[in-house]
Amino acid sequence: MEQTNNHIAICVATYKRPDLLKECLTKIYLLELPKKNKIFLIVVDNDVNETAKPTVELFNKNYNFPIHYFVESERGISSTRNRLIGESLKLKSDIICFIDDDEFPKKNWLINHLNALIKYNADVVTGPVISVTDKTHLDLITYDTKFETGHTPRHVAAGNVLFKSKLVKEQGLRFDPIYNFTGGEDFHFFDRSSSKKNKHVWVADAIIFEHITAERQTNKYLFFRHFTGGINNVIQYKYKKGRVIAWPHFILKIIGKIIGSIIAFITYIVTFKKPRLEKCIIKLASAFGYLFGLFNIIIERYR
Repeated sequence: MEQTNNHIAICVATYKRPDLLKECLTKIYLLELPKKNKIFLIVVDNDVNETAKPTVELFNKNYNFPIHYFVESERGISSTRNRLIGESLKLKSDIICFIDDDEFPKKNWLINHLNALIKYNADVVTGPVISVTDKTHLDLITYDTKFETGHTPRHVAAGNVLFKSKLVKEQGLRFDPIYNFTGGEDFHFFDRSSSKKNKHVWVADAIIFEHITAERQTNKYLFFRHFTGGINNVIQYKYKKGRVIAWPHFILKIIGKIIGSIIAFITYIVTFKKPRLEKCIIKLASAFGYLFGLFNIIIERYR
């Protein structure tokens, strides 16, 4: 089962992470590529100092598969992703894939996505993102992808996604700049895609690994990530359901999260098990995020 005669753009957004970008590109070059399709690899650097350029030039010098490199001067993740879309359309891409610079795919990632696109007649396919550290042995990883292939996911993130260009060409979807420094731009984009009746499908074996650096393994980062995630959840909900409905909905969720965090903390005191403390932090952070979101207090995460 294979799609043919398509122009496929593999898109990477990057910002001041040349070492991680190098690993990402290395694994992309090792992908099993579909036959009778034209593949483009596009990197958009959101650093005007072009910190990614030496890495890209290294690959362009040593590989026959060229990287299309661009610099996006307008700071922010939405602006960078929109530039990737724009450059993909200039290359007449039929299918657009997104992967982040701190990620790397399994060899069959692209093939499995394309097969699912055909089998399920999907418009958007997405898959698992597995967190790994420098100490992780990839061959020993076991994981639960939560869903079986064919499932319709509630949300779609841009760290592992492939979609038909009709979303951006015919339907005019773009990432909203309001999310440039907060994150959540991908949920907003694909929620709007879903509202346009595009078919979203989960692909359990289209796996990407996300490299978790040391600074992202702290409780402080865990709190901040789920705090800003909570804010974005409220923003998304307001967009879909309206502000009036959002207030009682999230007040109840705040109460539930606080109760859950207290229970998790008590369990941690009794057992001293780290996952219980992390669960407490996540629930408490989400509760504060919901509260900030209800009052339209936006915290910039990526500046």
